[in-house]
Amino acid sequence: MTIHPEGLSHQAVSHAVKGANFAQSAAKLGARKFRDRLHESRLSDDYYPQVTDEFVAAAHFAVGMDSVYQLEQWIWPFEQLEAELKRLGYGEYPFGIIVRSPIVAKYMRSITDLPVRFSRLTKGMDAFMTSSPLRTVFYVNQATPNFQSLRYPNPAHVHLSHGESEKISMISNQLKAYDYVFTAGEAARERIEATLFGMEADNMLDVGRPQLDRPRSTPEVWRDFAAAEPDGQVVFYAPTWEGDSESMAYGAIAHNGEAVVTGLLEAGYRVIFRPHPRTGVMRHDFAKALEAIEDIIDSDPRALLDRTPDVSWQFDAADVAVAEISSVAYDWLASKKPLVMVEPHNSGAEVLSGGLLDRRPQLRSEGSDDIVDLIAQAEANEGTAAGLSEHYLGDTTPGAQIKRFIEASKVVIERRSEDRLRKSES
Repeated sequence: MTIHPEGLSHQAVSHAVKGANFAQSAAKLGARKFRDRLHESRLSDDYYPQVTDEFVAAAHFAVGMDSVYQLEQWIWPFEQLEAELKRLGYGEYPFGIIVRSPIVAKYMRSITDLPVRFSRLTKGMDAFMTSSPLRTVFYVNQATPNFQSLRYPNPAHVHLSHGESEKISMISNQLKAYDYVFTAGEAARERIEATLFGMEADNMLDVGRPQLDRPRSTPEVWRDFAAAEPDGQVVFYAPTWEGDSESMAYGAIAHNGEAVVTGLLEAGYRVIFRPHPRTGVMRHDFAKALEAIEDIIDSDPRALLDRTPDVSWQFDAADVAVAEISSVAYDWLASKKPLVMVEPHNSGAEVLSGGLLDRRPQLRSEGSDDIVDLIAQAEANEGTAAGLSEHYLGDTTPGAQIKRFIEASKVVIERRSEDRLRKSES
């Protein structure tokens, strides 16, 4: 047995390190709870479910600000659905949002006029979920606290996810806990049907990616950048994060991110670099890689660090995308422009065979691929882009996807109304 100079064995040192890490995590958790309680104590009464609430449809979001981007991307589709429900006579406020964090509640009220309600306790959830008019509740992720909401039988529970992709989470058996799953298109349905036993096809409704129909505005930061650096093709480089488990470790910037950015800039491309908002939260090497890439971006006038609120305008500004297995790559298909995929560096990441990674030029984890050569391959195969877009997203003509989302939502609302009527008559 090896003894440290201090007289402690490796095992004792390991236990001490684990104990210190646990204590640090516990301290952070305690601080977060204290902060949340403080914010909760300052909420006005109108943040809580109201007896006058008559929401027909709602969104449930159970996690915190580090994941709020998942909910944000659905706000515009929810607002369009609300407008349609108003037109159909469902009241002045037919759509509401219930969140479980007081900080998220305050933030959401700053970005939307949709009613936002907060409840940490079962009492508030009971009031919200058992409201007589409520017909459907949407979920934008697979957060564990969703199951506290799924126990309510009256509304239909609909899983949306926060993007189309071929990550293993997209075929989780958890999908069967929901009454309906809104799928992006044919590829998603085929993926689910081939993997999950007992998943009813009638309960999967294709809606595309309705966010892509939102009117786009070019941010000032891009206008200024393009005016100062007007020449050269634009590459949109949007890597994902490291994931919270080995099976979900689809990111690779700690392995090749610097080389990608440097190679693009040296080849004369202009670069829009948009890292995933959670990059580096789980692994220090990803945080370090992000810092190094940001330093490169800051030092080169032909590169832009993209911190804008959403992913949309980049599809118009860029000529080609370099992306990993994440929703950005699949949303990009709607542009029908060239795409280069980046293979996960972690061999434990679960990659579905025959997916987008296999259908586009691929920057491999091991090998001597040149990103410029791969872009040339993608441009040469641009004719296949329209077919991939149709397979993954369906009809992407302007307005088609938001229309499908609204129609699918109305179908669920009508079906649940009929279900409840039959139950009351039996």
